[in-house]
Amino acid sequence: MTLHVAWHRGVKALDRLENDYVRLLSDSCGTTIFNEWPWIRSAAKFLVPTGREVRTITIADGGGLLACLPMTIGRESIAGLPVRTLRPLGYPLSDRIGLPVRQGRTDVRSALLDALVDPRRSEADVAILSEVPAEAGFRNPMGGAEWRAPHVRLCSRAPVLDVSDPHKVQASLSKALRTRISRSRKKVAATGQTGFARIIPLPSEVPDLLRTIAAIEHVSWKGKAGVGIFSASERYAFFQEVSLALAASRRLEILLYAIGDRVVSYRYGFRVGRTFLDYNFAHPVELDDLSVGRVLLAEAIQTASASGIDTFDASRGSLQKPNILTDWTSDAIEHHEVWLFARSLWGELLRLAITKAKPFAKRVMKRKEAA
Repeated sequence: MTLHVAWHRGVKALDRLENDYVRLLSDSCGTTIFNEWPWIRSAAKFLVPTGREVRTITIADGGGLLACLPMTIGRESIAGLPVRTLRPLGYPLSDRIGLPVRQGRTDVRSALLDALVDPRRSEADVAILSEVPAEAGFRNPMGGAEWRAPHVRLCSRAPVLDVSDPHKVQASLSKALRTRISRSRKKVAATGQTGFARIIPLPSEVPDLLRTIAAIEHVSWKGKAGVGIFSASERYAFFQEVSLALAASRRLEILLYAIGDRVVSYRYGFRVGRTFLDYNFAHPVELDDLSVGRVLLAEAIQTASASGIDTFDASRGSLQKPNILTDWTSDAIEHHEVWLFARSLWGELLRLAITKAKPFAKRVMKRKEAA
């Protein structure tokens, strides 16, 4: 049966796809909470920067929708070059995304990737898929000419810890980590009475909880640097809408740690089955010496199994500044960033600039610095 590839412009066109998209996700492998409709629709409402437009690609046949990837398109500067890019809707706040393609349809997956590099239809110079899990298979070339192969680089490592057996977790801790946790707990306890809370809120409880954790982030290093998830009004509105939707399905979870009457640290995340996706956390800069973030994580891990959690997943992890969960485990899910260059002269020049010229320039600079 012939595959029908189509591009849809704007948010209204995306809305018309809602029911088919939701059905497609139920029959897709590898998609995550960051592909789901509450996240995607809220991103379309709050996270599309000025100068970019929602653009959704679909593939269908007589049996219905086979693939659907909501994206944004717009111009940005890459390596000093003006480039028209496609990025997944929700970038850069989506932690781990999959390709919504009907299970078992490798032909559809290939057609989707081919469509993304067709500049006549996509109108883009490159499609950049960030935070794609390693098992998605992009290390294997798409086939065809060498210049059509995707450029793939490791962009993050998300540590993952099995917490189904608390005794096993405790026994696996290094002596150094046990010592750090013990010392941190003593230092925190010396400042006042402490308390830990694990909350799966109702929608009515979400606004107050978000105000509480946003206030903590505001006085954390993330808030002071302006890079927190609540730093901009659009981001706050986005997370409020997402949180309300996920709270309605009992999948929002917030962990709090308090000293006396003051909440001093939080972990904001999502329950996916028996996995906790540890999306965001913060504590006031003034309490760095107390390591309240480490104490909260230790409490969260120790009580996870009793609360119905088998896996603690960092959701994302910086390569430059590894997630604190790496103190507990060396297991991780690697995320790749996949660059799909357009089949055009400009797409080929851009590929050469990114994959050849830019790495060469970095090597030259390193040699100069070493000399």
